[in-house]
Amino acid sequence: MDDVLVDIGGANTVRELSENLRGAKAGEERSFVITYPEDAQDKRLAGKTLEYKVQIKAIKKKQIPELNDDFAKELGDFKSFEDLRKRIREQLESQKRHEIEHTAKDKLVQELVSRNNFPVPESLVDQQVTSRLERGFRALAAQGMRPEDMRKMDFGRLRQAQREAAVREVKASLILEKIADKENIQASDADLDLEVERFAQQWRQPVEAVRKKLTDEGTLERMRER
Repeated sequence: MDDVLVDIGGANTVRELSENLRGAKAGEERSFVITYPEDAQDKRLAGKTLEYKVQIKAIKKKQIPELNDDFAKELGDFKSFEDLRKRIREQLESQKRHEIEHTAKDKLVQELVSRNNFPVPESLVDQQVTSRLERGFRALAAQGMRPEDMRKMDFGRLRQAQREAAVREVKASLILEKIADKENIQASDADLDLEVERFAQQWRQPVEAVRKKLTDEGTLERMRER
């Protein structure tokens, strides 16, 4: 049985999971079935019925500290709480700018892909399909799905469902690599750090774990060459 930390009532916790675990005590075991609606927010769970067997190992309670200068200094090199607020504001503004730039880039890439129809290596498509499925399985595991339930899935159908998007992503990558080669463009370390952090947020994994995975796959190097 996998250990999973569940934030009861949290924004990233499936509502039905919170409802079935609310009020549980340490040491208690609960079994329940959740039938997810067709319009479930997580489309991978939409319309599915899953059985959960849960053992409560511990109960943790959030302690909200007082927001003052001492709190700010405990978080890092901040002189005051106002200094912390300023740093957070700057980071949020930077993140927002990056999101806007990323959205504009995505639209441009989609246009380039639609205008350039060419065959792509099947090996790259297979690799991208696998990468997409791995991200999906990690998300399901974070939501509490058991490995044995995942193994019951129709992997052939899942791979086929991911193929169209994978082909687009591979085409986009090849087009960007070609442009980067022609214009002698390379992403800076700061650009790569932002991309890795964005993936870490999406996948809900530590930044360094995501960086290692992207490096092992060769994805980080391809991103640099874009």
